[in-house]
Amino acid sequence: MPVVAERRPGARNIRLRADSIDGAVRITLPPRGGLAEAATLLDRHRDWLARQVAGWPLPLPFVPGAVIPFDGATLVLDWAAGHPRLPQRCGDALRLGGPVDAVPARVLRWLKSAALADMEPATRQLAACVDRNVDQVRVGDTRSRWGSCAGSAAGAGRIAYSWRLILAPAPVRRNVVAHEVAHLVHANHGPGFHALLAELDANGAASKRWLRTHGAALHWVGRAA
Repeated sequence: MPVVAERRPGARNIRLRADSIDGAVRITLPPRGGLAEAATLLDRHRDWLARQVAGWPLPLPFVPGAVIPFDGATLVLDWAAGHPRLPQRCGDALRLGGPVDAVPARVLRWLKSAALADMEPATRQLAACVDRNVDQVRVGDTRSRWGSCAGSAAGAGRIAYSWRLILAPAPVRRNVVAHEVAHLVHANHGPGFHALLAELDANGAASKRWLRTHGAALHWVGRAA
């Protein structure tokens, strides 16, 4: 497993963390020294690290025949050289052709497009309910958050989402959309924000639990074995 060491100006002690999203062991070091202590810490916690890694999700690469999560269900990647190159959903399969080595990139582009096609209209519709405008909705592959909102309460905002939300059930996406739209009105997580979020999505608690349980696994979809 990769080990990533990072020095932070404010760090006073060495910290060890098994990152189930990136699939790496992360060590935070103080500005000076600490390398020998870090090596000792790794050795001391070898068994603990092994247990953590054993519980990580398995990589799910985009290869022919793979079964990937999609919208709370699954899709089989149905590749054949004679199929049209442009991916097309056919029931519970995603059919595509062309060179086999282009499958991962084509599947990724299709998933990103599907994510934007789903969440952009949902965002604009919900924003209209709170009398706000949205300048831009886009998708990316953020690791630390599922969505973000830039802009002030007085003006239009720019909202971004992780494309991986299209892999999750629809209610989970709707909760993230409601969260970011609520930030168009409240630029914090104060009582007003939470009250509005509850109005926009009354069943948000279940969606948050789902992401806590399954969110890390979504980051392993499309990752090479």
